[in-house]
Amino acid sequence: MGMALKNLASVMNNTQALEAAAIILGSEPTPGAIAYRAEQLEMLPQAVSDIQQVLAKPGCTWQDYWAVAQEYEVIKADYWAELTTEETELITALEIASQPPVIQVGSIVAYADPYYTLYNARGEVVEELGEEEVLVAWDHWKNEGRKIRYFRNELRFWQGENRAGANDRQQIYC
Repeated sequence: MGMALKNLASVMNNTQALEAAAIILGSEPTPGAIAYRAEQLEMLPQAVSDIQQVLAKPGCTWQDYWAVAQEYEVIKADYWAELTTEETELITALEIASQPPVIQVGSIVAYADPYYTLYNARGEVVEELGEEEVLVAWDHWKNEGRKIRYFRNELRFWQGENRAGANDRQQIYC
């Protein structure tokens, strides 16, 4: 319908048809904007097909989806509306799974610098202090109730590493 109004508006030079086409196509009521939007929408069937093909492959990852989706980023809202609920939920799940985990309350952590004495120590994030800082309660200080403030980038997730002598060094330094 929008494409038909676009053609009608260009042939008749009719302002009302131009405005109607702009409303239906979701663009500005200028011939250039309408032509650009119509060109975008011509890609829609191919975009939906390509994205559905990628999502249907077993073991599809966020990178697989993103490689195709980048090509159609300008019409994301349009193709998103054409996908099924299951497909959009899959895309959302793939995106979440691709994100690195975030250190937050309850995370078991260690210090990120391998040359720091707490590199082999285990602690738990007990409080968030804004976007970048957290309080950590180290296992070896739990009886004292001692908590220390750290920037998130100073910490890493606890790996459960037990290198030879690591526990001995922990006892000496802590």
